[in-house]
Amino acid sequence: MNIVDDLKQELQAARSDRLFYENDWQEYVTYTAPDMERAFNTASGVTARDGMSALRQSAARERSRKLYDPTAVWLLDRLASGVGSLTMPEGFHWHGVGYGDPFAPEPSQAEEEFFEKIRDHLFRVRYSGRSGFALGNRSRLLSTIKLGTGVLYPVENEDNLADLRTPIHYRYVPLYEMFLIVDAQGNDCGFFRVRKLKAWQAMKLYGGKVSDNVQADAEDPKRKANEHVFVHACFKRDGGYKDAHDVQRSRYESIHFEEETKHICRRSGFFEYPLVISRWERDGLSPYGSPPQAKLMGDIKSLQSLARDALIASGQAVRPPIATHAQERQLDLNPGRINPGLIDEQGRPLFRPMIDTVNPGAADTQIENIREKLRVGLYGDLWQTLLEGNGRTATEANIRRKEMADMIGPFSTNVMAGNENLFDREIGILGRRGAFDPGSPLEPPEALAESEVTLTSTAPIDQMREAGHFEAIMGFNEYLGVKANMDPSVLDLVDNEEEFDLTRRSLGLPAKLKRTPEEVEAIRKQRAEREQQQEQLAAGESVARMAKDGAPLLSALQQQGGGGNGVA
Repeated sequence: MNIVDDLKQELQAARSDRLFYENDWQEYVTYTAPDMERAFNTASGVTARDGMSALRQSAARERSRKLYDPTAVWLLDRLASGVGSLTMPEGFHWHGVGYGDPFAPEPSQAEEEFFEKIRDHLFRVRYSGRSGFALGNRSRLLSTIKLGTGVLYPVENEDNLADLRTPIHYRYVPLYEMFLIVDAQGNDCGFFRVRKLKAWQAMKLYGGKVSDNVQADAEDPKRKANEHVFVHACFKRDGGYKDAHDVQRSRYESIHFEEETKHICRRSGFFEYPLVISRWERDGLSPYGSPPQAKLMGDIKSLQSLARDALIASGQAVRPPIATHAQERQLDLNPGRINPGLIDEQGRPLFRPMIDTVNPGAADTQIENIREKLRVGLYGDLWQTLLEGNGRTATEANIRRKEMADMIGPFSTNVMAGNENLFDREIGILGRRGAFDPGSPLEPPEALAESEVTLTSTAPIDQMREAGHFEAIMGFNEYLGVKANMDPSVLDLVDNEEEFDLTRRSLGLPAKLKRTPEEVEAIRKQRAEREQQQEQLAAGESVARMAKDGAPLLSALQQQGGGGNGVA
């Protein structure tokens, strides 16, 4: 048995393990996320020739055939937008760089400025026009919120190694293509990606290293659009290690093969785990996350049922079914039309509504109660409270922001957990391209040459948490002001430089705001010299003033003394 046979057996096991989640995913898509993938309803995981079968036949009807009330849909859209703006907003540095060692000392001024230089470069790479990060990361976030798990795949730009602006391409991977694997501790350690490619796409992707069947299809104009199943398997390599320089001994092995013919199209490896995976709420050691609406699906289904019944009741109230006297009689219910023969000799109508007790608003109270539950359960009330925050004091607004950080914070941590893999992958790719070599603009200080660095979160939601530190510092300064009036010596206990650093970090301000120790020393030296000169000048002026004021007095005393001697 060769390695492809072993991989196909592992893939089948991964497919079987995922069946439990696919049923849930199909319900999430049907009732709460009509804009997401609909390929989770068969044992194989992928139901369509291209994974999107439900969109090929009456797409508009299929997307919303069970949606009668869109409350959960727009609440999830708002939640995704809100979490995105709080965790990874575009145009904002939502993370920094720091020491990987938790016991490392505080970075010096030069080291902190270097960390900021690395951060700025990473954001320029991500948000360049051709990298695809903005779109891919947005799709990853939507998948995390609506399906519980989102996957981003940073791929090294091997087509143009000299492209400094786009060394990395960021690609979103639909969840229906991914079969994730975790170890006994729940850490991501491998995956299978199953997708269908057209023959010409496969030829281009794998540089012609495909089976004879695929190559024959690609060379035939009539068959080049035929689709074939390809599997990308990634797993920890036996004997691989983290700091390898040869891809054949890298930590992770990567194999692309055709599922039907077992032909290996590419065999390589990764030095870092290649996927960036975020989960909303994790169920134990499961490889997949649980979305926020998972606990509310009963209410969501009840809401759709009530909304459907209310719609039917409204239709029956406006256009109820009609009973007529004779079967051959036809009613024309259009305005102004005449229906001859439909009254008897006494003028009584020969027809009447079959239902006349319909109340279209009977379910309104129940519907509104469920909507309120969804607004609370999907955090819609938090955003609405912030939008309606006019007239509140700054203190009240800060308290509300902190409450939001406390409620969304645990889940945002799960969403951003995968960003450490993103950072490691990016730093690894840039390092192999010589970005940190001597002479490079990103050459690290000597003290950082052998140090590990990692991502430090500075997103708006983290600043909400840090806002409490700033408020505490401001309150402490008020206390010091009162206390110093009674005992000025209490100010001797305060380290002003440390207070400045704490305040700057709590507000998320850059290190460049602070002058270097040499600049501070020079400024203090100049200030001391100016103060000394002023003291000397003031002393000289005081002596001159005393001399000027004392001269008439001395003259008068001398005259008095002279006159006395003469009288005597």
